[in-house]
Amino acid sequence: MKNIHMPILLMSVLAMSLSACIPSDEDRQRGDESPAQSDVVHTEGDDAHEDHDEGEDAHGEHDEAATLSLTEARLEELGIIVEPAETGPVAGTAELPGEVGFNQDRVAHVTPRVPGIVRTVEVTEGDAVEAGDLLAVLDSRALANAISEYLAARTRLNLAEQSYAREERLWERQISAEQDFLDARQSLEEARILVRNIGQQLDALGIPQVQRANLGTSTNRPLTQYELTAPISGTVIERHAVLGEVLEEGSQPPAFIIADTSSVWINAAVYGADLGRIRAGASVSIDLADGGLPIESTIAFISPQLGERTRTGRARIIVDNIDDRLRPGTFVTVEAATTDSRSVLRVPVSALQTIDGETVVFVRNHEGFAVRTVNIGARTDAFAEILSGLAPGEEIATSGAFTLKAELQKEEFGDGHAH
Repeated sequence: MKNIHMPILLMSVLAMSLSACIPSDEDRQRGDESPAQSDVVHTEGDDAHEDHDEGEDAHGEHDEAATLSLTEARLEELGIIVEPAETGPVAGTAELPGEVGFNQDRVAHVTPRVPGIVRTVEVTEGDAVEAGDLLAVLDSRALANAISEYLAARTRLNLAEQSYAREERLWERQISAEQDFLDARQSLEEARILVRNIGQQLDALGIPQVQRANLGTSTNRPLTQYELTAPISGTVIERHAVLGEVLEEGSQPPAFIIADTSSVWINAAVYGADLGRIRAGASVSIDLADGGLPIESTIAFISPQLGERTRTGRARIIVDNIDDRLRPGTFVTVEAATTDSRSVLRVPVSALQTIDGETVVFVRNHEGFAVRTVNIGARTDAFAEILSGLAPGEEIATSGAFTLKAELQKEEFGDGHAH
């Protein structure tokens, strides 16, 4: 009996629980008129989030349109100068790759002017030489032949001079016929011409006239000895002459190469976009990437011809290298000043300031100065090109902009902001 009534009791309890969970009509009516508590909390969360976003937007707008109010007396006190933004040319810079090379005006390729066999070599690579120093001695049969011809011609000239002097005396005394006198004078002139011609040949062989006076008078110096001397002062950078080698006239490679490295060339590649903007005489700054200060110089020459393979122009810079800091073969970076005739919107560099990582200018308005973000293009020490953010004629602070920035930051710190 007890077991039969137990399920009935449980069913009654369940029915009462369900009826308590199901709202009545009145409860539904009251529920429609007042939202659930969970909806209220969610709505407040959304409102708080929206308020936070609005705060962020307001903060961004403050950064973008920050205004600084100053009286005229305060502006004069701070030394603020206001000028309209203007258009004009802006000269910028171009970065060019360059390579240090020898100054070809101070390089000498030393080769013998007559063929000969190398008897001695007096210098080697790295040796410093002065102009006229002996580099090598050659034995040259061709030189001996040329000297022999010169000595024979000079002997004939001496005889012709003596014969002419005798015939002249005889003719003046009317002892000799006039024709004999004229023949003697002709022979003298021919002998002079021959000596002059052979002497010029010796000049071409590197034997100057001062040395020709002693030719044939010394028995210690053979006629075959040819001295190869340094034509300039400098350093022997290449030596190809070796003992016993036969050197021909104009042989390649040359027997010696001497270079004066106190002056070097820097050849910089100029790309097509910069060819019309770089001129001879433009100032350059050369970075050697050696930790030292850049070298300041100017462009001496710009080639009118493009490289056949590289399709680039070439700018030559001549630099004094007294301290041997510039070594031929070294790569350098050349920053060259450019000239640009385009008329663009520009502002003085003194008008530019940086706030929150953005480049800005201070634009004058009826309230004071507004901070305006601008994008700049070409820039020099004097002017900067304005690509966007400013219109021609707008008045900006061209002097004292840094002071305005400090005043603005002072006010923002006072309001609890930090930029």
